[in-house]
Amino acid sequence: MLLAGRIGILRIVLTVVFSASVISGCGKSGPQGGPRVTTVPVIGVVHVDGQPAANLRVTVHITGGTGAVPQNPGGFTKEDGTFALSTYESGDGVPPGTYSCTFVWGEINLMNGQYSGDKLKGKYAKPETSTVTVTVSESDDTVDLGTITLTSG
Repeated sequence: MLLAGRIGILRIVLTVVFSASVISGCGKSGPQGGPRVTTVPVIGVVHVDGQPAANLRVTVHITGGTGAVPQNPGGFTKEDGTFALSTYESGDGVPPGTYSCTFVWGEINLMNGQYSGDKLKGKYAKPETSTVTVTVSESDDTVDLGTITLTSG
């Protein structure tokens, strides 16, 4: 009888702990559990040597702004060269601020999922030497960077 009572109490405790962990995971939060920063969609197209560049990584690096950016937002180009930047979820955009943009055109290893290499040889990989910048304001609906033209040589 004593064992049955302890098992019942253990079930109740485990149910409460599980329920609390599920409920606490349901809110919108950013990395490390902090609150999410408001984001604005940022879209564009990347061409390399006049052609759409597929699977090219676009990353933005904060250079000025009022809020903290939880990570470097970014995204990959599709077959037609289009991209939409993401901070928390696919295509949700970036927090308001001024950013420099970097571009790395690597390949995805299908065996391990790693993205490596750069067909652009690092030419556009450093935020401090980037000539492509974007300023995002809270009042923007969507920021369209248009077509960004890069060269491989």
